[in-house]
Amino acid sequence: MADNSKTLLRIRIEIAIRVLIVCIVCALIVWVMPKTGNFQYDYQKGMPWRYEILNAPFDFPIYKTQETLNEEREDISKNHLLFFKEDTAISNEQITNFKNGLSTFQNISEIEKDSLLLVLKEIYRKGVIRLPVDIEIKDLTKVKLVINNISNDVLFSNIFSQKKAYEFFVKNTLKKMNPLQREALSTLNIIDFIKVNLFYDKNKTEKVLNDNLSSLSLTEGMVGKGEVVISKRELVTSDKIKVLNSLKKEYKNRVGTVNERLETIFGYILLVMVGLIVFSIFIYDSHKKLLYYRRDIKTFIFLMLMFLFMILLCSVGYYLDANLYLFPVLLFVILVRILINSRAAIYLLIIASLLMSCFAANSYLFATMQILTGSVAIFSLTQLQRRSQLIYSVFFIFMTYCAIYISFILIQNGSLGMSNLNTILALLLNCVLLTLSYPIVYIVEKLLGYTSDVTLMELSNPNHPLLRDLTKKAPGTFQHCMMVSNMAEEAIYSIGGNPLLARTGALYHDIGKMSNPFYFIENQSGGVNPHDQLEFDESAKIIIGHVEKGVELAQKYKLPSVIVDFIKTHHGKSKVKYFYNSFKNKYPNSLIDESDFTYKGPDPVSKECAVVMMADAIEAASRTLPNKSVENITDLVNQIIESQMKDGRFENSEITFKDFAEVKKVYINLLTNIYHSRIAYPKLKK
Repeated sequence: MADNSKTLLRIRIEIAIRVLIVCIVCALIVWVMPKTGNFQYDYQKGMPWRYEILNAPFDFPIYKTQETLNEEREDISKNHLLFFKEDTAISNEQITNFKNGLSTFQNISEIEKDSLLLVLKEIYRKGVIRLPVDIEIKDLTKVKLVINNISNDVLFSNIFSQKKAYEFFVKNTLKKMNPLQREALSTLNIIDFIKVNLFYDKNKTEKVLNDNLSSLSLTEGMVGKGEVVISKRELVTSDKIKVLNSLKKEYKNRVGTVNERLETIFGYILLVMVGLIVFSIFIYDSHKKLLYYRRDIKTFIFLMLMFLFMILLCSVGYYLDANLYLFPVLLFVILVRILINSRAAIYLLIIASLLMSCFAANSYLFATMQILTGSVAIFSLTQLQRRSQLIYSVFFIFMTYCAIYISFILIQNGSLGMSNLNTILALLLNCVLLTLSYPIVYIVEKLLGYTSDVTLMELSNPNHPLLRDLTKKAPGTFQHCMMVSNMAEEAIYSIGGNPLLARTGALYHDIGKMSNPFYFIENQSGGVNPHDQLEFDESAKIIIGHVEKGVELAQKYKLPSVIVDFIKTHHGKSKVKYFYNSFKNKYPNSLIDESDFTYKGPDPVSKECAVVMMADAIEAASRTLPNKSVENITDLVNQIIESQMKDGRFENSEITFKDFAEVKKVYINLLTNIYHSRIAYPKLKK
């Protein structure tokens, strides 16, 4: 009674610890959730409005689409005018120099000299310009000319380059002079007096451009409070999408009153808590002991952390205002699939995706993409045993992402735009980041003590140092382990579980026999049995000791705990019946300490350990059958399994009566095929 009370108290404490963990995770998730108002409607372009008539709850502006804003910005950038500033000192200096040069000519009248000066002054009045190397003349129609801090729009065609200014001067002066005057004036190099006096003002140009871009209106109208935004069953057109998106954005920007914020937080607490409770119920349904078994609290914490990290990663994208499809949230689902199982991964995927959709602009699209693509990831990684499987899985993930996204965009918009291509590129980078799951699995394995299928594949290699030692020191035991591993693997394939784990655990379950190999009958030869020289209790101690020796070897070679479990549980708390019965028969009146003939256990907990216990006993006993007929093998299998059940060896395991029947059938078929009779080869007549 006292033991039951202690057990009940321990279970309550373990459950309380898990409840506390759930509350902490809930608080952290609620803390990162968006606290602004939330638009509770989902809609798609080209589809009818499924809800009741929607009236504007407040005044809000109609925001321009990103495409419209990009077009307007591009138009401003393309059509903005360049600023040029006049340097009057240059023009005054060159006019003075030209006037002084003309004063030396005697055969040119003063009237003609004034005429020449007027032409040069006209050139400098219009201005002489030199464009920056990165600006082409064909792109210019007007420029801004700043004279005395006053800017004016000037046709670019009215401004001179040095070449055009020289040609203008020649046309309006030299060509009108007589030959003697032109010859006299030729000694004066006209081009030296035509200098650039209009200079590009880059700072002013960029400042005005930036001012124009920043002053660009983001809106194109208003919707007043109470106005009809959209009616029931009205088609959601491009214009309606623009208004609905504007209302949705305004909801996001509205902080609300203190009461409204508290109501929002309370709503999130309810939503997140329901999600976590449902997730916990799923876990309880698939693996009950996660919720109250002390040893499994590590797995429970790991699952809750994966849940939390998915939400946190999505929130980072939301608060950075980045594309949410860039963030590899499925990485955590993949980790759970590889390190725990498919069922836990699919539960995590569904619940977390529904909560993450609160961060997405199109929550239905986001949740659909994550759930469907995550399902592909989970089922494409069944029994991950090679690196190439992960690469194939990532490829399937990317193709599924693209197929779902493109289908939604075509339904809603009718065509793909540049922003959609950017999202596809984000999905590609997302999938590239998913390849990091392979090294992350290794790190998590080492930190938390989990064992992936990849590690099990490495351990099941016969060239593993421990298995090589077993082959050399106890070859009979090694053959026994190989037989047990084949039997256990087939049994798990039939009843469900991890066949690779069962196979690998079976290979190592008897490694402790290497310490005293000749005390075990499968390694004896020549009819010599060292137990003949020992008392029954001493022999039992040696036989029982192979479990402890096996655990010591496993720890020395740093085998994972899931493999050590097979070593500890393959006999459970059963008795060494041969020596126990022999002792009782020899000393019927003596008191017997049953602990001397009983393995320390524990009994199997998992299906995999349970089928290895059955296979171990059946394989060893089958060797003693003088007549290995189908009937004898069937009787042996039924007798051993039923005896183990009667002794309570499987009370803590998750194996069912239906599983027992299936395992019996598998073992009978395997042993029958192994020991089937052969036809004797005829001898040649002499």
